[in-house]
Order: sequence, then C-alpha cells, then structure tokens
Amino acid sequence: IGADGKIPWHIPEELRLFRSLTMGHTVIVGRKTFQSIGKPLPGRNNWVLSRREPSPRWIVDPTTVRFFFSAEEVLAAVRGAEVGKEFWVIGGTEIYRLFLPHCSEVIQTVVPKDCVGDAHFSMPEDFVRGELLVATKDFMTHRWTREKRMEQTVGIL
Repeated sequence: IGADGKIPWHIPEELRLFRSLTMGHTVIVGRKTFQSIGKPLPGRNNWVLSRREPSPRWIVDPTTVRFFFSAEEVLAAVRGAEVGKEFWVIGGTEIYRLFLPHCSEVIQTVVPKDCVGDAHFSMPEDFVRGELLVATKDFMTHRWTREKRMEQTVGIL
C-alpha cells in the first residue's frame, strides 16, 4: 500500500472515489501520513494520531484538524460522536494496525500492476468481500464487511 511514505501510483479516478467516500466525514490519519499529504484534507474533519505534540507548523484550523495522542483517545471520541457519523482510517500502516480491530468495513482498491512497496496490507479473515464499487482497466475497488457491525461506521481506505 505504500513505498517510502507515498502511494506508488497516481490514478485520478481512484483519488476521486476516495474523495467522494470521505467528503464531509472524519478521516483518521497518522502524523507521518498527515505530513506526507502536506495539508488537511478539505471538506473533512482531520483527526491526527501522533506520539508527540504537534509542531507549530502543523497547527492549522482547529475546527478541521484535531490531534490525539493515543488510539484510546480517538476511539473514545468515535464512541462519543453522534450516531450515524462516518470515520475513515486512511493510514499509515501503524494506524491501520491499531484501528482495524474496531472497523466494520474496508474499502480495498487493487491496482493490477507490479509496484515496489515497503508497506503492505492483508485482509483479515473475518471480512467478507461484498459490493464492487468501481472496476476499470487501472484499478478495482470492493467493499469488504465484517459480520458484526459497530454502532458507529469506521472504515479503512
């Protein structure tokens, strides 16, 4: 899913799908991934998990960016949110590992080309492949769901 902190492909249609799924919702992202993006994702609440206090250059509009210092803090905020709110875990590898046990669905894109990468993702056995969201010559995206649903929607992209 990554190489040197970056996505090893650039597919505009896939980026549009990501935007349409996450727009208006909350994205949960690790500090390194947040820094690699370079700015908060517009039109979304950006929740950044970091082991250290944010540097002054990271501090942006507090109405769209919120920093957390433990996964437990993030999970408490998700549980305390209004029912029906959607939360999307968007990386990196450590963030996926921390939050996957709490997710009800995974949106998985497969790119049919050889990519060199240093970050990988394996679908857990308790997820079932469901709806095909998009299929093009460049990529295919499926929604995977876990049988047991949470009261809040938390997904991984």
